[in-house]
Amino acid sequence: MRIAVVHVLPGRVRFRINPDTLDNALSAFIGRELSVLEGVKSVAVNPRTGSILILYRQDMVKAALFLAFLQNLDHPDKIAESNHLLTKAGAKQKQPDSKPASSLVWSYIGYQLFRLFRPPFLKPLFTILGALPYFRAGLTSLANFRMDVPLLDASAIAASLSQGNSNSASTLLMLLKTGQYLEAWAKQRSKENLAAELSLAAGTVWIKREDGEFEIPYSDINPGDHIVLRSGAVVLVDGKVLDGLALVNEATLTGEPLGTEKRKGSVMYAGTIIEEGEVIVEVNKKGADTRYEHIVSLVMENEEAKAETQIKAFKIADRAVPLSFAAAFLTWITTGNFGKAASILSIDYSCAIKLSIPLAFLAAIREGLSKGVFFKGSGPVEALADVDTIVFDKTGTLTKAMPMVETIIPYHGNSEREILKISACLEEHFPHPVAKAIVSEALSRNVQHREEHSTVKYIAAHGIATEYQGKHTVIGSRHFIGEDEGIDLSIAAKDELKAAKQGFSILYLAQEHALMGIVLIKDTLREEAAEVVAMLRGLGIKRMYLFSGDNKKTIERIVKALSLDGGQGELLPEDKAKLVHELTAKGYKVAFVGDGMNDSPAMSAADVGISMKDGSDMAREVASISLNDSSLYPLVIARIMSERVIKRIRNTIHAAITLNTVFMVLDLLEPVNKIGNSGGSSRSVWLHNMTTIILSLSAMRPLIKD
Repeated sequence: MRIAVVHVLPGRVRFRINPDTLDNALSAFIGRELSVLEGVKSVAVNPRTGSILILYRQDMVKAALFLAFLQNLDHPDKIAESNHLLTKAGAKQKQPDSKPASSLVWSYIGYQLFRLFRPPFLKPLFTILGALPYFRAGLTSLANFRMDVPLLDASAIAASLSQGNSNSASTLLMLLKTGQYLEAWAKQRSKENLAAELSLAAGTVWIKREDGEFEIPYSDINPGDHIVLRSGAVVLVDGKVLDGLALVNEATLTGEPLGTEKRKGSVMYAGTIIEEGEVIVEVNKKGADTRYEHIVSLVMENEEAKAETQIKAFKIADRAVPLSFAAAFLTWITTGNFGKAASILSIDYSCAIKLSIPLAFLAAIREGLSKGVFFKGSGPVEALADVDTIVFDKTGTLTKAMPMVETIIPYHGNSEREILKISACLEEHFPHPVAKAIVSEALSRNVQHREEHSTVKYIAAHGIATEYQGKHTVIGSRHFIGEDEGIDLSIAAKDELKAAKQGFSILYLAQEHALMGIVLIKDTLREEAAEVVAMLRGLGIKRMYLFSGDNKKTIERIVKALSLDGGQGELLPEDKAKLVHELTAKGYKVAFVGDGMNDSPAMSAADVGISMKDGSDMAREVASISLNDSSLYPLVIARIMSERVIKRIRNTIHAAITLNTVFMVLDLLEPVNKIGNSGGSSRSVWLHNMTTIILSLSAMRPLIKD
């Protein structure tokens, strides 16, 4: 395989491969194999352009390893060799951090007990041994000409030891270690909660057997089973396609947003999404082998994707490190006191900023989970704080997640029972609130609706088409039945007008190009909708709109009832996305709140996509924030939390800069005693490090009191 190196920068390399030889399966393989190497931050593979971009840590892995790996992929039988190459090169694979957060607490207690009871005469030895990791990190920074926090920490420890002051060095090590334990504990707790939350999304799947299709719990799947995956479903297993055709979104694996065609013989991976179509997949792997790996990857990806506020704060912290070295040097030159200069090295601005800000975001994500809000990383937390415009979907969002069938109106000699039977048979495969309402009504009327159709084809935001007992059968919106299918709907004109005035949604069922009947859906507003809208306005949201595929009369009624700023009905998914783009083009910061698969394009177009608890798999996967409570109140909570965490971070930055500046000045003004040491040096070190710990603990405080 011919590989071209496009560019090589420190920690960044881009390769180019002929797109004709880089298919989607190979792209997924490359992304998966390289991304698990320790030291690799991210891998983006684009099969359309043949581009492979790798971000990595220079001190842990070399770019030459990537080139050697890629050059060995010119034939399928060399895949095993490529894996062996990574192992032979000494590249360690990342392992999921399975160490529970609780064990970190006990580990820290053990560390402090060891410090307390260790023999005094061995204290200097243990101090030197404890300092070695910091010295290694500092030397690495020095070798790479980086003036960063590891170099600063190593210099401060070395300065204390050079004066024979092992007590000061030991104290500094203890404070640094405490900060590391705090950060590790907060991150691990966040991972545990995120993993637990995501793993609950497995739910049920459809399994195909000789006697038909059956819905079973995900936990009951076994390797070798045949599962049916339809539009909007998240793939929960690794497996092989036995039959069917589908367009699959593999962005979680390859970073490529365009769908990949999957047909008989294709490989399916857990964590991908069925955008369109239907396939039958033979299960190869499940459980910890697939879904857990996807969870860990997602969590790590979210932690690496820092918010703009965090990036700016880190830049401030990085710029402050050289200032700390300069201040220490000037102190030594002007006072001639090395002790004072050493203490200055221990008083820097970066520690509190770099430790407390990530902890603030992680703590917010963790707290959000307990309050019904799942922020998928620090970016969405910050983005929601900037939002000034919210766009709502209707069904399952502003209206109740469980609409009900109000009336069934048959035409052309059909019966209500037959219409309900066919409607439930078609709708039971799809997790939309209206579909659930149809199936629920059939159950309440004891209407049996066993499988009597061939492949069900879902057409996003339109409806469903199939062959029912050999007859072409369609169910869906007026646009789908009347315009796309060309079916005469004039017989229902009076009933449509009456239903629209009463605020009912209408589902149309037709067979062999003739309207069988309509189903009127009662979709009442959520009790809390008006209150939530008022609360959001009080939290600085300037504009709120309703974009829906429902009829215009219903939309007008809801807009008026909730005093929204406007709304549009009878929209297709692409129409919603277009309108959202128009709002963002005006400079508005837009959040889109929805629950259906047809809301996914609009969520992607918005600055923040927010999905409801009972939303489709695709909606929850695409959204950057998921609400895990059935009401709209978590939306208010999410807004409050995002604003408060940004305010807390800004206050932390100001406090860190102000307090550490004061400590430096106090240390400089401290008189020097007879043996040439500043009496305030150790005190300043203590104050600085205690300030770092206090600010970090403060950053982890609850944002909202219960």
